[in-house]
Amino acid sequence: MILKITDRFENRQIEFFNNFNFTLQHDSVGSTFSFDFFFDPDNPDHKELACVSHYHECTMEDNGELLLTGFIISQGFEVRENKQLAKFSGYSKPGVLEDCQIPPDIYPLQSDGLTLRQIAEKLIRPFKLKLIVDDSVAARVDKVFPKSTASETQTIKDYLHGLCKQKNIVISHDEKGNLLFTESKTKQAPILEFDLSTGSIPGMKFNFDFNGQAMHSHITLQKQASSEGGNAGEYTIRNPYVLVVYRPCVRTQSSGDDNDTSLAARRELSKELENLKWTIEMDRWHVDEKIVKPNNIITLISPELYGYVKVRLFIKSINFVGDPSKQTATLNCVLPEVFDNEIPVSIFKGINTVPRHVPSI
Repeated sequence: MILKITDRFENRQIEFFNNFNFTLQHDSVGSTFSFDFFFDPDNPDHKELACVSHYHECTMEDNGELLLTGFIISQGFEVRENKQLAKFSGYSKPGVLEDCQIPPDIYPLQSDGLTLRQIAEKLIRPFKLKLIVDDSVAARVDKVFPKSTASETQTIKDYLHGLCKQKNIVISHDEKGNLLFTESKTKQAPILEFDLSTGSIPGMKFNFDFNGQAMHSHITLQKQASSEGGNAGEYTIRNPYVLVVYRPCVRTQSSGDDNDTSLAARRELSKELENLKWTIEMDRWHVDEKIVKPNNIITLISPELYGYVKVRLFIKSINFVGDPSKQTATLNCVLPEVFDNEIPVSIFKGINTVPRHVPSI
């Protein structure tokens, strides 16, 4: 791994860093990173690259491949009897949108007759960010919103995320530090296939967790009629993972019209499906000499994780940890239906269909 920090005049490669940790996140405006660094206060180069409050730009490269372009946002220093490493952390350039509200000098907060592309470009321009739109969502990004209004206290990321959700667009970022509008690649071939039916895999750890408390059998979305003449709407969707008991919930649709109520209900179901989580820890960062990345599919068979058949899983994020002695990558996976509009079918369907003997009374 190569780390470089620029003071906007000169690039400096960081030597002697340790405890390296970074997370590549698919559905986020910024991936995060942190590392410890041997800081020599008498070294002029160290003074420049560690300069507190300058928010220096930072890049990460692996085997010649650019992984992240961001800012150093935090530094920590400590003095003890023994020499201590300084601590640095940061995030991708668009991460600033998660921390900041719309600046008053680009008001009004209401946008009339603008496309999502126009709204986003207007909001990110003061931050010197560039918007990249994937071809797969270009038509939706260029569709006009009749009216859209942000609040004064809402972060830019939250406002744009709300608009993207209405059009089933993922708001993300790329390795060059650009804001990215895209969709999840849930139909592609798997990059990794794991079969644990015959035993564990050396150097790897697998976990599966199901949080049933956060799941509901019937998810109902309600929309009130607006003062401008919009129709009321209601739509109920079934959760295929809560079929045995009755656990209803009701949510309110905050934006869109009554024609969008079914889509809003499907998005609420996606949120609930995130309560099925798989984590896979590998003792390496690379597969076939390429670093593993999110927005990819894997397959898994593992009876001990209650996975009796092969299931497709979507890599939502990956946490990489490295030091001189080892490297690990933890894949955080969910069902592909979390990120697409397919009608989900329980991966456990049919497992418990063997007839049971019921004793007579």
